[in-house]
Amino acid sequence: MSSRIILGIDPGSRRTGYGVIDADGHRATYLGSGCINVVKLSMPERLAEIYRGVSEVISTYQPDALAIEEPVMAPKPQLTV
Repeated sequence: MSSRIILGIDPGSRRTGYGVIDADGHRATYLGSGCINVVKLSMPERLAEIYRGVSEVISTYQPDALAIEEPVMAPKPQLTV
């Protein structure tokens, strides 16, 4: 089985996370991960920055596949400690 680079994205309107692995059969090798942090920007600026950040990750790693987590929308998210 040939190796495939997979990009996973955890979308968020304030922080968008990503991780990249090289999958070869039953073995996966970590290639990188990070966060596109856009907390202090307006919504149009956030979307533009997320686009730029994801485009840069794609350009850097040249993934063969992409997985995106389904966004969770909550009217009033609660933090629990």
